[in-house]
Amino acid sequence: MFDPLKYLSSFFLPCCVLWFLYTGPHDAVIALAWTLPLWLLIVLDWLSPKVKPGSKKKRVTAGFYNAILYGLALLQLLIISLMLIYATHLQWDSLAEIATSSVNLIVVRILVGTTSGSSALIVAHELIHRRQWHMQQLGKVLLYTVCYEHFLIAHLRGHHLSVATPEDIATAKLDEDFKVYWKRVLIGHFKYAWNSELKRLGLEQSPRYHYQMLANSVLQGVIVECTLLVLIMIVFGWAAAFIFLYQALAGVRLLETINYYQHWGLEQGKAEKTLAWVNQSSLTEYALVGLANHIGHHQQARRSFHEVPYSDQGPKMPYGYFVTNLWVKLNNASYRRVSASILKRYLH
Repeated sequence: MFDPLKYLSSFFLPCCVLWFLYTGPHDAVIALAWTLPLWLLIVLDWLSPKVKPGSKKKRVTAGFYNAILYGLALLQLLIISLMLIYATHLQWDSLAEIATSSVNLIVVRILVGTTSGSSALIVAHELIHRRQWHMQQLGKVLLYTVCYEHFLIAHLRGHHLSVATPEDIATAKLDEDFKVYWKRVLIGHFKYAWNSELKRLGLEQSPRYHYQMLANSVLQGVIVECTLLVLIMIVFGWAAAFIFLYQALAGVRLLETINYYQHWGLEQGKAEKTLAWVNQSSLTEYALVGLANHIGHHQQARRSFHEVPYSDQGPKMPYGYFVTNLWVKLNNASYRRVSASILKRYLH
């Protein structure tokens, strides 16, 4: 009966980050100590009990789950606002101040980058799939906070239609290194979204300065993001503009890391009826508001995260998302070797 309340664990890290920003800037050692909540999540994810197979049963109203999304979205906007103010209080007049401020910026990148990958991008991912106009718009606002608005088109028109096939940009190839994947999708998603809009507007063969280009939603997104960056520079200064871009890059990298291991090696997945890797960590499932139930999401993309039944029809990830994210980045060769072994046993 307490399962719905487990989704409140998604507020733990954003609230910690909000308090870190509100009480800072900090001395270097104190700033580094503030990364402990993130390390705690990684340890708990490693020790987390497995998700129980079977359909999720709706025990509370949809308003409860929507309130979680709205709350996380509000926290993201507050975090970004406090981060910009935080940057204005950093000092750069002496070597000691430069060192302390640099440590603070690194910690901000780690913490805010992580929450931007969760409270912004993961929540935005849920919202852009909804039918309600206001939810879709809120999802776009969250994407603006990480300068990744074109993800909406690349994800909905590209990834969901061609997932687990060689044509999908976001499906990592068998034995593909993360660094290679990261460079490919960072450019590939933007190019796909841009060309998709040209096709929608019938401008594939027209001059790029055609007046209809103003209806290109990717161009509109770039204009909004550039305007936002200029305003930040004017109001808060260069340090704030730098850390805004730094956290945005970190958040996007976190999202694409998740995409990497969700579909790694499954280019022929549709033929094998394998859409994604199966997450078995309960902490990942609840702390990331259902994102880890990825097979069910691809099968029923329009349904809310709490309505999608859990599916275990795929190769099993040995760890949850928090641990795997670190594993992929710190020892990618080990990740690929173990995953290739698991995938080979699953398919044969």
